[in-house]
Amino acid sequence: MTIAQTDFLRERQDFSEKLLKHTTIRVSETYLDDFRQHVEPAAYAAGDLIFKKGDDSSFAVLIAAGEIEVFAPETGDVLAVAGDGALIGELGMISGEPRSASARALTPVRGWVIDRTDYREFLSDRPELATLFFRKIYAQLSASYGKLREQYLALEDADRRYHALAFMFVTIVLMVNVYALVNGMILGNLRATHQEAMIFWTSRAMELWGGFILWGLTVRCGLTRHDMGIRRVNLWRSIGAGLLISLPALAAMIYFRTRLYPQLAGTPLIDPAQLTLSVYTYILIAALQEWICRGVFLTSIAKLMPGRMRPAAAVLISSLVFSTLHLHYSSSLAVVALVTGIVWGWLFLAYRNLAGPVVSHFILGNAATLMGIWAIWQSG
Repeated sequence: MTIAQTDFLRERQDFSEKLLKHTTIRVSETYLDDFRQHVEPAAYAAGDLIFKKGDDSSFAVLIAAGEIEVFAPETGDVLAVAGDGALIGELGMISGEPRSASARALTPVRGWVIDRTDYREFLSDRPELATLFFRKIYAQLSASYGKLREQYLALEDADRRYHALAFMFVTIVLMVNVYALVNGMILGNLRATHQEAMIFWTSRAMELWGGFILWGLTVRCGLTRHDMGIRRVNLWRSIGAGLLISLPALAAMIYFRTRLYPQLAGTPLIDPAQLTLSVYTYILIAALQEWICRGVFLTSIAKLMPGRMRPAAAVLISSLVFSTLHLHYSSSLAVVALVTGIVWGWLFLAYRNLAGPVVSHFILGNAATLMGIWAIWQSG
């Protein structure tokens, strides 16, 4: 068999496969060979305009390889992308109506051009061609409908989640205000009478109450534990980064401890009297606070806000809220909470894992308590 014969057979088989693709119809090879004589091979470079909106629908393209995109020239919106075995421009060719959209080669394209006149002449003697074309068109429309249906369901789900996240955002803002108000009124009075145990348990009860409400909201909003950073991915990298961040912060606390707070001069660096229940249980408190502020609140803001700057905005807003929750203690503690909140927010986004912020929060919070700094911050 010669090279020319081999190429002929390959082209013949290729044409038959592409024309029958996406259909279950059976057509004889002789019939397809006859039809192939009425089409012309075609090739387009990437970016070539195949037809434009308003043109006469004088031909269709059967794609052998490559991709063609159909787009609206007014807006540039891509309406469809067709590939291997698809027919482009077939509806206009059959109906005779002008092109309703434009088409261009998305990649280098190889295929065949089916002329409307040749198609109709061939159809007059062989009406089976209409069945073949309509079956193929129906298959392509069915596939397009399926994709549109999937896109519609995805948009519907995204819209539902967006509204649920917006509801959660408003709820969190209200909870923050209630929490700050109650802390300012109740805990302020308890602090004035030195009821430390009552302050501890009241604060924990309020945090657990808020945690239960937020957990229910996250389920409703479709936030997964992975969204909120509760996962194994990047676990040790996050913890390592949390430890690295904590070391210079600890060194700074030790260095500035007596310089900023002369009243601590002559006192031990670590005060054993400060080893209370709150120190031992702070890992749970730090985890709960980080989950609320970073895992839930920061994640929700990042999903709600548009634009490229939304991660930075989410970190800043969530840190300001975190700072506000400490304002009833003192302005100094609020500033510390703002700075550490920004650092922990960045750490959370960098690894999408809560472990690092929790570890750093636990270390620095307990260090401030054992060094006596926390008591000064609390007193203003």
